Amino acid sequence: MRDELISLVETKGDLPPIPEVLINLEKRVNDPDCDILEVSAIIETEPVLSGRLIKLSNSVLFGGGREKSVDVEDSVMRLGIKMVLDLAYTISLPGAFKKPKGFNQFDFWTHSLGVAYLTRSLAYMVKISPEEIEFAYLCGLMHDVGILVFDHLIPDEYTEFLQKIKSTDRTLAEHEEETFGINHAELGKRFIEKWWPVSPDMVQAIGRHHDDTGSDGNVKHIAHLLTTANLLANQNGFGNGIVPEDAATLEYGVLDKLELDYDDLEIFIENTKEGLEAAQAILKGN
Repeated sequence: MRDELISLVETKGDLPPIPEVLINLEKRVNDPDCDILEVSAIIETEPVLSGRLIKLSNSVLFGGGREKSVDVEDSVMRLGIKMVLDLAYTISLPGAFKKPKGFNQFDFWTHSLGVAYLTRSLAYMVKISPEEIEFAYLCGLMHDVGILVFDHLIPDEYTEFLQKIKSTDRTLAEHEEETFGINHAELGKRFIEKWWPVSPDMVQAIGRHHDDTGSDGNVKHIAHLLTTANLLANQNGFGNGIVPEDAATLEYGVLDKLELDYDDLEIFIENTKEGLEAAQAILKGN
């Protein structure tokens, strides 16, 4: 079935395009002459996006506790245009896909938000290249998009597949590879690469997020930080809710190679959990 799925990704016309507001924001943010007022004006064309972005920018995950933003321009000034673009993706992407048949959409995006935050934070902590830090958050946010693509392309078959594997201890990617000949990491990579105008390096990292962490000896690389962030999320209570992910364990030798302090890491994970709880209400529109 692998070839059939790849062909569908390449040719199927009803796969969700990236929302127009995100395309417009990307163009402005990547323009060296871009200014805060232009970015704010684009966001303000979408009232729901504007309201949720202001609330999310004031949340624990994104600097809540300091002076609060009261409007979009405040949010852009305080957070910077790149982080505001990341928040716009966070709010807009869930609406780009139809409600999945076989799993809980809200749990899925909560996990994606958690991995996005963890990936970006790890990137800053281990001081990878500025170019990789730029797209670390979106790597985490989009890392499981292939699951949504599976559900979009073959909804009945994928739902039946998920129902059969609920009680097993193997990873979702391993089951997908065995059943379909391709896993969601590769399928998501192919979809994003074909249809969404994002960084090629980011696409490659998404395609590798189920690889062995640091197997090439370079753990301070965005693909491996994404893998580490995903495993940390799964093992600390904010998995995607589709199947248990306990089979994929995080080798603590990797954390040693990253030169992370274990106590600091525990505090960091707890703060992430608290931040996700606060952000959930905002993502729901409350």
